[in-house]
This record gives sequence, structure tokens and C-alpha cells, in this order.
Amino acid sequence: MHPDFLDILCCPETGESLTLDATRVRSSGLIVSGTLRSESGREYPIVRGVPRFVSAEHYASSFGYEWSRWPRVQFEDANVGRPMAGHTTRMWERITGVAGSLTGQTIVDFGCGPGRFLDVVQRRGGCAVGIDLSLAVESARRNFPDDPDVLIVQGDLMRPPFKPGVFDGGFTIGVLHHTPDPQAGLTAMARTIKPAGWGACCVYPKDDFYDFASVRRFRRLHQMLKPIVGYRFALAYSYFAAYALAPALRLMKEEGLHDLVRAIERNWLVSLRLKDARWRVLDVFDAITPHVATTHVEAEVAHWMREAGLVSVHRTAWCPTSAAGVKLAQSEVLPLAA
Repeated sequence: MHPDFLDILCCPETGESLTLDATRVRSSGLIVSGTLRSESGREYPIVRGVPRFVSAEHYASSFGYEWSRWPRVQFEDANVGRPMAGHTTRMWERITGVAGSLTGQTIVDFGCGPGRFLDVVQRRGGCAVGIDLSLAVESARRNFPDDPDVLIVQGDLMRPPFKPGVFDGGFTIGVLHHTPDPQAGLTAMARTIKPAGWGACCVYPKDDFYDFASVRRFRRLHQMLKPIVGYRFALAYSYFAAYALAPALRLMKEEGLHDLVRAIERNWLVSLRLKDARWRVLDVFDAITPHVATTHVEAEVAHWMREAGLVSVHRTAWCPTSAAGVKLAQSEVLPLAA
């Protein structure tokens, strides 16, 4: 971490400000190792440039594995001239509704993974802050080596180590449905956004791919086999689905067997139609390995956002369960009735 980010951090237990004791600092100013201390004596280590506010990945361990294996597949610079070029940027824009420069703004990503959306923020001139519960933070830090405008922290999304109202905007994309309490995670994110700042959220919609009977069945099968074979079954199936099953189903569709393909995909075999096989491998693995994966409806997400203090809440262009809003300004808070 760069010491300039110290002012936005706090103890996730008490909310107290933190002091920094750096033990190893690079010439760029990045603190590689050290300790953050609260006024009441709690200590949080900085390990390999990442402040650690949790000691375990808990329910998010599959993502630590996933993003260590495929740390840059979804980054724009890894897709130049390839079928998925521009996809990450378009996805971010359609979910957040934000266009143009972010120069002078500090934006937070709740559940940053290896940082593909942080990369979008950075390329638009913003300071990018990412938090993740999993060891994906290791890949994220490596993806932004010695960058003073990017902060990666390992922490609990429900109890983030950020002071209230420190970010100009915040987003969480494809993450909260993997937590025990998505609404609590959104509320925690909204608390860190400045009055009149923006917030955006996207979770799995009901009756879509991640809600298919095939996906739920393979997810259960992976959880049954994981104590015996680890991730080997999920990996083998993901490569089979990407390089053999998807092309075979595409040929079946070309032969006019649309209904049969739809039935196979929804009920029996997990498959994706993404144009790049690397993305198909990653996304099939991502679908069948999480310990927690819930699906939601548009009204539910809108309710979370309003309860979190966001106004002008509206569905955005990505899917039924992507939405954005504006943090309630202090002047808009209604006084309590006498």
C-alpha cells in the first residue's frame, strides 16, 4: 500500500484511525510490509503490499484459487485483437452508468478479485481501491505493481476497514451473491461513499444462467467431490465444457436443434456461449465452484439500495439485477418528527 491511503483506512472493529509502522518500503513509496495499529491496540499486518484485516478466506476460498490461476484473462490488455476485446469496459459502463473521466476521484470496488474493474477506473484517471475477502488480493497486487494510485486490501465486505464517506463512488459487480448477506454488504459499501457520490451493484438474476438446474447440480457435485479431489473435477469439466461441449452444442444449433440445446444447457450440462474459449473455461469454473451463490430479482436489489441510503435508484443496462443510485446528501436527510 502507499501511505497516502492511510487517511481512508480505519479499524474494522472499532472505526478508530490507524497508525502505520512500515518495515520494508520500495523506492516507489509502496509499503511492502509493516503493521497498522488502532488507538486501542489492535494490529493488522501489511503482507506483500496488502493490508490484511482478516486471517482466513472463509466462504471465498474458491475465488482465491480461481484468480491465482487466471489473474489477467479478463483484463483489457489481455484481449486486444481477441473476441472479448472491450467486454470488461462495456460491462463496467453498463452496470455503473458512469462515462467519462474519473480524474481526481477515488473509487472503491467491493469484491475486486484480481482487479479487472480497478483497471477500468485507473485508465480513466481515478484512484482505485479494491477490497476482497479471498487471496485474489495477491493477484490484484501483482497486477498493479508499485502503483501509488491503487490500494488493495484483504478484508470482510460486511465490515470494511474504510472510514465513512471517503469515496467518490463505489461498485460491487458479481460479488454480493457470494456472501451470506448481500444486503449487508451493499449497506457497508454505501456507508463508505460520500454524500452525493454514486453507488452501483450487480448480482445474479433469477431464472438466468446461474440459476439453471444444471449449474446448481454441478455446484453440488463439486462441493461433494472437493474434499476428495480438490478442484481437479471442476477444472477438468471447465476445460471440457469450453473446448468440446460448447463447439458441439453450437453445431447442434446450426442444425436447427435449438430446443434440445436449450434443454441440455438448462437441465443437464453447464455450458457458455462466450466467443473466447479462455473466458468459457474461467466462467464455467466460476459458476460451479462457489460455496455460496444466490440469485435475486430487480425489486430486491432496488430495496437494498434504498435501505442503504441511495436515492435516484434505477436499473442499469447490463441485466435486471444491475442498478445504480446516488448517496443521500446530508442536506436531504429528513429531521426526526418531534
